Amino acid sequence: MRRRSIALLALLLLPSLAIAVLLSRSDINVVVPVPVEHVIVVTNVALLALVLALLVARAALELDQYRILLGALGFMAMSGLFAVHGLSTPGVLLKGDKESDAAIVIGVSAAFSLYAAAAFFAVRYTPLAETLSRWVRPLPFIFGVVAALVAYAVVALWWPQIFTALFSAIARYGVTSGGVYGSGFGGSETRVDPLPALLGAVTVLLFGFAAWRQWREYERSRLPTHGALVGSYLFLAQAQVSMLLSPPWSGSWWEYHGLMLVAVVLALGAFFLELDRRRGLERFLPSLVVDRVLHGEPLQFTGERQPATILFTDMRGSTALAEGLTPEEVVAVVNAYLGVLARAVFREGGVLDKFTGDGLMSIFGVFQDGTDGALPALRAALAMRRGVEQLTSERRARGEPTARFGIGIHTGEVVLGTIGIPERSDFTALGDTVNTASRLESLTKEYGVDLVISEAVVSRLRDGDAKVRRLGDAHVRGKAATVSIYTVEG
Repeated sequence: MRRRSIALLALLLLPSLAIAVLLSRSDINVVVPVPVEHVIVVTNVALLALVLALLVARAALELDQYRILLGALGFMAMSGLFAVHGLSTPGVLLKGDKESDAAIVIGVSAAFSLYAAAAFFAVRYTPLAETLSRWVRPLPFIFGVVAALVAYAVVALWWPQIFTALFSAIARYGVTSGGVYGSGFGGSETRVDPLPALLGAVTVLLFGFAAWRQWREYERSRLPTHGALVGSYLFLAQAQVSMLLSPPWSGSWWEYHGLMLVAVVLALGAFFLELDRRRGLERFLPSLVVDRVLHGEPLQFTGERQPATILFTDMRGSTALAEGLTPEEVVAVVNAYLGVLARAVFREGGVLDKFTGDGLMSIFGVFQDGTDGALPALRAALAMRRGVEQLTSERRARGEPTARFGIGIHTGEVVLGTIGIPERSDFTALGDTVNTASRLESLTKEYGVDLVISEAVVSRLRDGDAKVRRLGDAHVRGKAATVSIYTVEG
């Protein structure tokens, strides 16, 4: 296994050898200026990559995958900036008085494309990704990146003199390498100045960090999609080196264009495949379990003991409802309400274990919650209450059939695991806690309330989390001792 890993890394680093050979042999690293072809090829490929990255971002948004969204945004930024790099080729679209300004724009845009991508990719593997997911909503984030790219392109292509004003004073030391496409900055000669060398080194380190973190995931999962991302990051790191050291229009300069193209194909392909696989798995498994599967952890048939909170819901009066409607109408009513209930579970981070005919079972606190899931389960229940009331009001106004639901919640130890056989299995929770939660739901009819929670749930809540009212001690089927039960008002 180690030999195979070393061989794979060596293969991924081969472009560095090609860069070194080309830079050391000026006789083969020939300069071939083809500005028109550069505009056509680079611009079209970059715009195509931008569209593909946008599609990945949209899919990541639908599946609530923030880390993949960050990766897609990184490629959107890189592709958009690199499209400006192509369009600003001096002497093609920007000529005459704008040609000297274009020499700054083309270099700045190429450099910024890798700087932006490296920042996005590195953030994917840090706690900052979790912080961003809490504070920056995905859709505005996507629109913000697109708006920034459009604004950048407008300024760069219509008023390139602004770039000259901003960067010409430091161009010999700063934003781009010394030999930026003629126009008084060294022609096809290469001179690496301190600031671009520093920025380039930081960019290589960021790509290297992302590759290292992704390599750890690949070592654990051995999934080809994870390995493809490692290759993408390493190719971009080598592209940064080639960009920094290569004379414009030389063979090594064209190599970094090729490396960026291969990196885009590898990464976006990997993202598409992972999202497609996730979409298929989430039809049958909870999202938290899918995360484990996609990171190479096999489904365990032995089970894990841990505290969790179980929430059950069930429709009230379903028999009477079915008597007055056709089967198709019953299905439509049930699905309308189950949609409200299920979305409440998802919003609070719960696992939708299963639909139980006209109700559902969900699990909270799996692998992550400090209150064993009691608080998010209660928030989900209150959201269900509000959602059902709103849907009922809307359906009643339209003269459509309505329904009522009861909810039961209990916290305790469960066994989480995959039940069944390798060919057909379900992830679920088993144990007395599950049975008790189901029994509490059935008590809602007896006590005339829509929500019953146990003392185990109440004990995990803080003052102010909810306004609870004690209902008394109830005999629960299957238990010798009585259970203290409560409801929540408001």
